[in-house]
Amino acid sequence: MKTNLALALGGGAARGAFHLGALHFLEKNKIDIKAYSGSSIGSIISASHASGISAKEQLKIFASNDLKKAIKFNYFKNGLFKIDYSNKIINELFPIKKLEELPKPVYVNAYDIKKKKLHYFSSGDVVTLCMASSALIPLFKPIKYKNMYLIDGGLFDNVPIKPLEDKGYDIYAIDLFPKRKSNKKKKTSLLTSFKRNFFKTLYKNHSYSISNANFYLGSTHIRSFSLFTFKELDDCFNLGFKEAQNHFLDILKKT
Repeated sequence: MKTNLALALGGGAARGAFHLGALHFLEKNKIDIKAYSGSSIGSIISASHASGISAKEQLKIFASNDLKKAIKFNYFKNGLFKIDYSNKIINELFPIKKLEELPKPVYVNAYDIKKKKLHYFSSGDVVTLCMASSALIPLFKPIKYKNMYLIDGGLFDNVPIKPLEDKGYDIYAIDLFPKRKSNKKKKTSLLTSFKRNFFKTLYKNHSYSISNANFYLGSTHIRSFSLFTFKELDDCFNLGFKEAQNHFLDILKKT
């Protein structure tokens, strides 16, 4: 089905399975995606999907032991973990090595801590830039790339619609950090205080995307899924499929 649809896929670690569920719905209904923009796990899924790796294939890769083996303990050397780029599973996830060689435009965001600048890359090394976009410190160390030191751009623009604007796309933003509706106050601790400040900054920086996208998908149910476990991937995938099924009905009717 021909559309002018562009996807902005937000960051959220293991919750990225929700993105895959939504993509699987689009695949099943032959809804054409014209362009992608992603942050963190959203950038990885975008680049892989644009390379021709289906949502179900990606889900299988993310659940595999090979991927777990590719993430190695770094003994606190500027980061708790590191990625083994030589692992075959990385090549399976990214068969096309340059962003500019992908059949559809893909924008990957990452933040240069050296020049304090957020970048939206549409060309360059796919693996390096996707890993940089996912380099959440202190879990991963910054990625050096062309005289830049890049980290996860998600805190600065977690659902990056800006590269897709003014290009004639119908932008669909998929958010893995939907804002909690409840205003109930909770007991304060150092951890809860940190989390509150983190999410406050996160929401402030991606409120623009939520307000200016043509369509927005963010299920409060996704908040029940952990960010750093592989045990819930199937359930999160199924939730993404179900929510996309509900939210894309209007698009299907119009086209």
